[in-house]
Amino acid sequence: MLELNYALGQIMKGIDSKITELGFRPEYPNGVFPPELPIEVDGDKSIIMYRGEKGRIRIVHESEKLSLFCAKADEEDCPDDDMPRLSLSLLDLETFNDKDLKYICGEYNEAFDKKFSQKAAHSGKKMPTPVSRSQAKSGALAYDANTLGSRFTTIYPELRDEYKNNLELYGEFLAEDFFVNHGNKYVIDTIRENDKIKMRKLFNLLNDIYEDGTNDTQSLVAVTILGSTLSENPDLFDIAKEHFSETMAEPVTEITQYLSKSKSARMRLANPPLYKPKKEKKKGMFSSMLGMQ
Repeated sequence: MLELNYALGQIMKGIDSKITELGFRPEYPNGVFPPELPIEVDGDKSIIMYRGEKGRIRIVHESEKLSLFCAKADEEDCPDDDMPRLSLSLLDLETFNDKDLKYICGEYNEAFDKKFSQKAAHSGKKMPTPVSRSQAKSGALAYDANTLGSRFTTIYPELRDEYKNNLELYGEFLAEDFFVNHGNKYVIDTIRENDKIKMRKLFNLLNDIYEDGTNDTQSLVAVTILGSTLSENPDLFDIAKEHFSETMAEPVTEITQYLSKSKSARMRLANPPLYKPKKEKKKGMFSSMLGMQ
């Protein structure tokens, strides 16, 4: 289990080089002096503030969530507590370790380059922005496949390079390729190990994405990830089903049962078609989730 100040201190160390390179310095709250951490405590919020000629950076921890807010120098009319949010991460002190903190630092350093670096501004392609939890829960946006892929690599940081390679290769996140060839193995290994903490992290993510995802993203969770892997490993289904949300339980169970009886359907999932640009095509929901015409 991590202590909050330790976690925030490690994050500050992990972004210090990039922050310094971009000309930012931490702002110490009243009564706080080095070598103490420059953390302002406001109720249940812990806030770290950076300022520089290029703008402002604000990191806020609240209720196991870590938010990154940034504003450029020309966004002076935007108050500190209402800056655009660039990232929303889980910071579960009970289950996270130094590897998870290192991943967050990497995400933040990428965000700083995109927001403040002149070189990044002219470098061409940008990484797609995941849908935030607040956007999904408010109904403003639904979780998409890219959000699932990005958040999946917060649980399995060793897959981050594969996620980036996928984006570079296809120009968008091709989720079927990523999970069939890389991600599903980690799902099966986690279920087989049945470690309480790892299972909670995995299924908190899958249940959350399924609950507020697009139809295609729900299909990705129910069919490509859980249905395909559990139909081929029926001994693990009883372990996994204990972690299904009420919303996800019935469709995943039906799909798993169908796939366990249909060899041709399993073959289609194991060998997805070659990538083609997206085309709009209406299908019935169940047939769409199973990739049927």
